[in-house]
Amino acid sequence: MDDKADAGITPRDWFAELTARIPNFVGYQSKDQRRTADKMVRDTMVLKLDDLREILSDVIEKANDAETSVVDDISKILRTMNELRDKIEFLGYGDATFFTDEQLNPDFLSRVYQLETQIYDSLDELETAFESPKDLGRRDTLKDIRKRLEVISQDFAARKETLKSSR
Repeated sequence: MDDKADAGITPRDWFAELTARIPNFVGYQSKDQRRTADKMVRDTMVLKLDDLREILSDVIEKANDAETSVVDDISKILRTMNELRDKIEFLGYGDATFFTDEQLNPDFLSRVYQLETQIYDSLDELETAFESPKDLGRRDTLKDIRKRLEVISQDFAARKETLKSSR
């Protein structure tokens, strides 16, 4: 994703991109709906990760003994996905003013929506990598999957820190 290139053409409407991906998503403008909206965003991410984990689990079940190293690599990826899934599902914010401030700055909200959209984009890219189960046995594909999971993890950590700052 090249934000500089996007900025040169037209600004992306991050909120619109999220509402296209998450049915009934109303955003974070209303203080009363923020916790529900946040849960909705994270639940959608978790569901996507669950679907991808299921694909990997099926690959492991179908692998034969000759593919032991690939199974080990996929098992490590599954553990990473489990950890990421748990971070997303069971996120604790502590005393985040994000949920208590009456009004949030539109630029701040745009940044949150951008981070969430980036995470969904990365999840979509992962899904594409999973479309061919044969490719999941290739080292370069597995390396690419690990990189994408790291990007998702970093973006989610950035989202968490952004929500904690609320500014």
